[in-house]
Amino acid sequence: MEHSKLVAFSLKCNACSRAWSITEEDFEKGIIKCQDPECGNEFTVYEGIKNGLKAEENIIPNPFLANDMIIDNIKIRIGYTYTFELPENVSKVYKIQLFPFGPFLAGVTEISKNNFQIFTSLPNGSDSSQVGNESSVMLLVNAKTDDYEEPWLHFLSYAYDHYLSNDFLTSIMLSEIAFETYVDKTLTAEYLNRGLDEDSVYRLLKATDMYQKVNPLMCNLYGAKLKSCKQWPDWSKRVLEWRNQIAHGTKKTATKEEALLAYQTIVDCIFYFVEAVDRYNKKISN
Repeated sequence: MEHSKLVAFSLKCNACSRAWSITEEDFEKGIIKCQDPECGNEFTVYEGIKNGLKAEENIIPNPFLANDMIIDNIKIRIGYTYTFELPENVSKVYKIQLFPFGPFLAGVTEISKNNFQIFTSLPNGSDSSQVGNESSVMLLVNAKTDDYEEPWLHFLSYAYDHYLSNDFLTSIMLSEIAFETYVDKTLTAEYLNRGLDEDSVYRLLKATDMYQKVNPLMCNLYGAKLKSCKQWPDWSKRVLEWRNQIAHGTKKTATKEEALLAYQTIVDCIFYFVEAVDRYNKKISN
């Protein structure tokens, strides 16, 4: 996949837990060095992404689907609203954070892909003479600026949201669906690239189970099979089995630990193949 579709993620050091925003330039580096000068730990960009995705509490909010970040410092008048105009290439806003510089409150409303309203007010008991005073607010907007769709990212995001909401059965299902969606789309893209027609690809994938897709099919196209990944036992004996049991109504409850294992296993499985596809694309481009 294009690296620009992954820049919504953060890099996280597994030694000191420091996290920071990823850039497209990071994908050109063989090794990433932790930004904490006292740490000095080194890791690959994909290891950093996986660490960030699997952390239950990220320092940097991770909305998954945004691929751009807008940071600005704006002047406001306390007690008044301010319209912030977004760049024309924004197609969707996922998260807005406001940091007021002063003893006042700030929030947002009427959010669209074009703009949003910032409103300010004073806390209860404050001096009302401050209304109308000038101050400033720093804003941070996570937005999508490219016109693309990556359904597996949506499913992975939903799986994480349901995990945080203690809806563990649904989280497990959505984690596995994210993986299946990624695998099917990745196989389809390369089969079409090699000259197969859409109907033939559809029939092939419909007639093939996941065990075959993630092993001989992915290996034939990209040189990687999931059986060679250390997450194979957890995926094949746990996550996939839980998904089938939930779908057929035989698994009626799930624990937090099971949902977290499913989510983290799927993150590792997806990026095992993301790395393999990246290596394959670099090889054929040389």
